[in-house]
Amino acid sequence: MKALKLIGRIVAVIVILIGLAFIGLIVYAKYFYSSEVEIERHYMSELPLSPDQYPEDFAEISQIVKRNYSLYESKHIDIDALSASYAERIGKLSTGEEYGKTLWEYFADLRVAHAYVYFKEYRTRAFPAYIDDTLFVDKPDTYLQRSGFNDKDRIIAVDGTPIKEWMDRNEKYISASTPEYKRLFTARSLFKSFTDTVKTYTVCRGSDTLNLQLVLQPQDNIPVADRRKTSWKILNDSIGYLEINSMMNGVMEEFAEDYPKVRHLPYLIVDVRRNGGGNSGNGRDLCRYLIRKEQPHCLGRHPMIPMEDAYQGKILLLTSTFTCSAAESFVIDMKESGNALLIGEPTAGDTGNNPRTFKTSHGTSFRIPTARPDVSPKGFPLEGIGIEPNYIVKQTVSDYMEGRDTQLEFALDCIRQGRCL
Repeated sequence: MKALKLIGRIVAVIVILIGLAFIGLIVYAKYFYSSEVEIERHYMSELPLSPDQYPEDFAEISQIVKRNYSLYESKHIDIDALSASYAERIGKLSTGEEYGKTLWEYFADLRVAHAYVYFKEYRTRAFPAYIDDTLFVDKPDTYLQRSGFNDKDRIIAVDGTPIKEWMDRNEKYISASTPEYKRLFTARSLFKSFTDTVKTYTVCRGSDTLNLQLVLQPQDNIPVADRRKTSWKILNDSIGYLEINSMMNGVMEEFAEDYPKVRHLPYLIVDVRRNGGGNSGNGRDLCRYLIRKEQPHCLGRHPMIPMEDAYQGKILLLTSTFTCSAAESFVIDMKESGNALLIGEPTAGDTGNNPRTFKTSHGTSFRIPTARPDVSPKGFPLEGIGIEPNYIVKQTVSDYMEGRDTQLEFALDCIRQGRCL
């Protein structure tokens, strides 16, 4: 009898272990496997799919999206109806360019910045300045200059289409959590295309109107820019300026080089207007240098303890609609610390919600958020609403034309007038 009981216990333990192993495999497949997906990118004209495979590929995409996209219910998206409407369209397509563009529309209709499909593009390394619904050539590199572009040329048409009409027409391809972010990134797509290799831009330069042709280069031919993730300067004997342009790996090392140059000053302007995100852990670690007391990180509630050499002066934080993802969670943490005066424009409205990459059996790679809707420790939504600064200040066209930074000048005025927190 005792032997039978022992055998029974052993069998029970084995069954439990098998069950735990099975559950572990499920958890791994659901939460970790897709993070290891090797992303495939193709030019739309070179997709490794035939038209009769588009419906099958999209069916797989829509199933993955329904199982894993975590925000469609909170956004009141009828995911079945959305997928069905696109499936009907895709069944009638005959080229890779048509299929690729339709996929971009589909992911844009998920209404979140971290939902997109991976394709190669034709482009330059330049982005326009977008101010008050007007686009300008901004600090053109040698390539643009050789094509005839000058700094601050105002762009009024693309391939003969007036710029407002061009913007309205192309917004449908842009994934965004807020209308402002969608508009900004439509503008930022000016010098790139998934399908066209040559575009003609009509620009105003003084009293002249010029048509300039620009050859867009294959993405593979453009080297990755070696740009510092942080920079610093001393504006005067009491004000330091620290720009943080990325939350990608390497930012902490550069910050460690730059921060000591400005930490002794009584005022510090921290600029994340050109920071599109990266690793939220880096944003959390940066905050530890800029807060004065322990507080929970807005993602996961991990405690953030101030560094021994944390900044003790007054902080002014410059934000923009471009400020997104890990940079946005950094802004939330700084705002909830009560230790920074925010100046500029509302942020992008999307901290990420654990975006993960997936790939279909046909090789189509895409990214979607997978974490449920959540709020910060003080109740601010982590997706869907931009973080509003204490002072909403927009760059003006007149200041831009004169080379003045409207938002930075406002921050300096706040210091002079004693309006810091």
